[in-house]
Amino acid sequence: MILPTTSRAELPAPSDAAVEASAALAAAIRAEIDNAGGWLEFARYMELALYAPGLGYYSGGSTKLGAAGDFVTAPELSDALGVAVAATLDGELSALRSDTVLELGAGSGALAAQLQDAFAKLGRDVRYLILEPSADLRERQQAALRRFAPRVEWLTTLPAEPFAGVVVANEVLDALPVARFLKVGGEARSLGVIAAGDGFRWGEGRAVPAVAAAVAALERKLGRELLDGYRSEFCPALPALISSLGAILTRGSLLTVDYGLVRSEYYHEQRADGTLICHYRHRAHDDPFLYPGLQDITAWVDFSACADAGVAAGLGVAGFTTQGQFLAHGLAALPPDLAIDLTTPRAQSALKTLLLPGEMGERFKVLLLRKGHEGGPALPGRDFRHRL
Repeated sequence: MILPTTSRAELPAPSDAAVEASAALAAAIRAEIDNAGGWLEFARYMELALYAPGLGYYSGGSTKLGAAGDFVTAPELSDALGVAVAATLDGELSALRSDTVLELGAGSGALAAQLQDAFAKLGRDVRYLILEPSADLRERQQAALRRFAPRVEWLTTLPAEPFAGVVVANEVLDALPVARFLKVGGEARSLGVIAAGDGFRWGEGRAVPAVAAAVAALERKLGRELLDGYRSEFCPALPALISSLGAILTRGSLLTVDYGLVRSEYYHEQRADGTLICHYRHRAHDDPFLYPGLQDITAWVDFSACADAGVAAGLGVAGFTTQGQFLAHGLAALPPDLAIDLTTPRAQSALKTLLLPGEMGERFKVLLLRKGHEGGPALPGRDFRHRL
């Protein structure tokens, strides 16, 4: 969920135990910076801050989701998205004649529970796989999904054998490490991280061939060069991830829900500082070096890059729309058994948050990719594939 940006001074202080854990991670990052000659690419810093074993944000023991955490995702607010996604996945599974669902990064387990409940109402008995590399989150999911235990299996890596089925990813791609860059003298330079006292700060841009090549390819697709002083990011891991997902599907579908933009909007001239944002205690700010391991670091998703990666991996772009469109049209078409309860003010307010353009309705997008089949109904809502 996207939160209003706040100043560093307004952020609450962490506990002594949390400060100690953060200091341990900072020491590990500082050692890697020293080994790299005093300058580390930001993507590697972000990877360590989020995923360093036992210390990173997603691998440590702190509460991340919900009222006691740092942010709230749509499934924690309402079951509306889960029910609408279940209806779409049901159509995909019917077309595939499959009952296998793989969820990437299941968070609190709320979406998985909503999908399982909806599938049961639809009379569909699914084999539900969850790929969750975080041991801490896996334990929390297992507790939350105990009533579905016989039908849920947890994985730490992608399945070894390809299968026919659907893959669903809700607010997963935004958590992939990004490379930050700055245009200087017509060239794209990689922004790095250096040690500064007990903390870290941005290091000046350096010439990194892979980053320069990626930005040059981006500019070719944009049909224009980014101006000097333009600062943004891209996700080096995205093509490989989608390629891996395409490889494990003999036939199937990939449904992604996340906050993001199409390429022309992501790299608009006026968005000259990128989309990098941090979440801490339900507050958003722009300092990725504050409290390493205690805050989420994220960037918006480039859905044009997702579509390109899907096509390169042998998947076709079957649908693209906003979350608001997806929910408004999807919920209206639900069978009576899947109707959601909107009788309480709380449920009505939560649905408005998911639907309204100024909230999550326009910021979040829904992308459907398919491999090896043309079946399944159209994605609910207005089709925006032409924008990709």
